[in-house]
Parts: sequence; structure tokens; C-alpha cells
Amino acid sequence: MNVEVDDIRTKEADDRGRLYLGTEYANKRITVAIVEVAEDQPNEDELAAAYRNAAESAREITREFEQVSDEAWESLGPAPGVEGYDADGGNDE
Repeated sequence: MNVEVDDIRTKEADDRGRLYLGTEYANKRITVAIVEVAEDQPNEDELAAAYRNAAESAREITREFEQVSDEAWESLGPAPGVEGYDADGGNDE
């Protein structure tokens, strides 16, 4: 007896390695061969590439933040207590 691929109800096995077939296979002995085992986790090369990508993204975000932060502080003008700062706007009365 051959099992057609379309008759398999789930394309992946559950956590116990079970596949579910249609009702036409009830009370029949079915032998299933394992043709491939795939890892659920990424391999070391994929992890290393993802880490490098994340590190570069973090550096880029840091550079952008520093630039925007500097621009924001500069737009505020001099702070109180800094030489040349006049809180009254030039009125010495």
C-alpha cells in the first residue's frame, strides 16, 4: 500500500514524531520512512551572521542618536551659568 502525500493531514510530525493520515488508513499497518531531519535551531554560521548584523545595526543607531542629540543640544543655546548667558535677554536693570 502506498500513502499519497496529499493523504497526510499534517506535513510535519508532532513533538512525539506522529503524522496523521486520512481515515482510509484506519486499522491498517503503515510504515513511514524518515527521509530528512531538520534542526529547529539555526546553525552557528547563521547565528554569527545575525550577531554581526545586530552589532552593526546597534553601532549605526548609536551614531545616529549621537548626531541628533548633539543637534538638539546645540539648538537650545547656551545653558544658564555659562559665561555670556543673559537670563534677562540683555536688560541690566
